[in-house]
Amino acid sequence: MIERKILNIHLHDLSNQELEKLFLSWLGGNEQKIIVTPNPEFLLLARRDKEFADILNRADLSLPDGFGLKLVSHLRHRHTGVDTLEHLAKLPVTMCLLGSAKNAMAAAEIFKQKNPQIKISIVDPNQVASTGEVSETVLTEINKNSPNILAVGLGQGKQERFIVKNLARLPSVRLAIGVGGAFDMISGQLPRAPRFMRQMGLEWLWRLVIEPKRWRRIARAVLIFPIVVIYDKIRGLKSV
Repeated sequence: MIERKILNIHLHDLSNQELEKLFLSWLGGNEQKIIVTPNPEFLLLARRDKEFADILNRADLSLPDGFGLKLVSHLRHRHTGVDTLEHLAKLPVTMCLLGSAKNAMAAAEIFKQKNPQIKISIVDPNQVASTGEVSETVLTEINKNSPNILAVGLGQGKQERFIVKNLARLPSVRLAIGVGGAFDMISGQLPRAPRFMRQMGLEWLWRLVIEPKRWRRIARAVLIFPIVVIYDKIRGLKSV
């Protein structure tokens, strides 16, 4: 597994074929694995939040999500939360989608149409603390269907903290992954950028058009992130 590092966060560079082989191996094993999908915003947050940085670096698999990560590194591949979740949903698995019930249910129906073998449960946790803590009822509801994959769509930081704090209490889960707003996009609630824009790394422009209120977040990812990376590299050279 090829590993890169950007702003002191480890990232793994795998092809789709390598990724599927790894997923099947882990699903057939007895260990619980944590998958994170860092994008530029993740890395900027981790720069000022050591706990979050430690969570990302302790993950078993860190898949680069964001064209900006490819631009500032030697990464050959990137895997968005949406793409990775769709990849997992093609496998004969039992999956739990944790997040907004409406969009998660719509996403689950799409997965079932494409893969009749998949078994999916939906759990809406309602309020989740910023620390990732939830009520005992939520964990009981997840365990009810013994999922071997848990996809958590609670947003950056909160979903990763939830997984780290609660995975040991979800014994059937073999792969736990934070997927951000993947349920919204897969369900069609938020239309995904056309393929040509994704290939050109212009998803940020698409998000700006359909969600102009996100302009601050997009500016951090598109403008501030590369500046911080360049600054970090210059500072590293000066210290040598």
